[in-house]
Amino acid sequence: MPKFEKYHPILTPHYTFDWLTKARAKDVLAFYQQFTPVTETVPTMLTTADRINHTMRDIFHDQKLVWGISRRADDQFIGQAGFDPIDTDQQTATLQVHVMPAAHQQTTLAELYTRLTEFGTQELGLTQLTVTLPVTDTIATQVLTALHFRSAPATTTDRITYQLP
Repeated sequence: MPKFEKYHPILTPHYTFDWLTKARAKDVLAFYQQFTPVTETVPTMLTTADRINHTMRDIFHDQKLVWGISRRADDQFIGQAGFDPIDTDQQTATLQVHVMPAAHQQTTLAELYTRLTEFGTQELGLTQLTVTLPVTDTIATQVLTALHFRSAPATTTDRITYQLP
């Protein structure tokens, strides 16, 4: 398996997947603050920098493959996506896509999930991808269904898991 560190940037027609270190730290901080549960400590610039460094360290040790996502038209950071965790020996990964609420739209998610699904199966040779979503995320559910993901048996009442194949 090639080293994960070579997989950047990755482009779609409208988005760029690149290392989190390429995004402005204040944008990543705002993103992390928005998605931090109220039961957890709110991220600071220092904890955000530590989190980015830890993520990059895991990428360079081939333990995960995560990118920041920006719009190509204006280089605006809109979220984070990747394979976390990933097991290249077992050819499995959990695919995670988290975008700012303004970007949580059918066309955006379709473009992101399509590119990542193709990348995971064709480039990385993954045979099983898993995505876990809140049950209320009907937009991502429609996108995953169109990409032939199937829902797995429910283990909680507030989240649903999809798998390919």
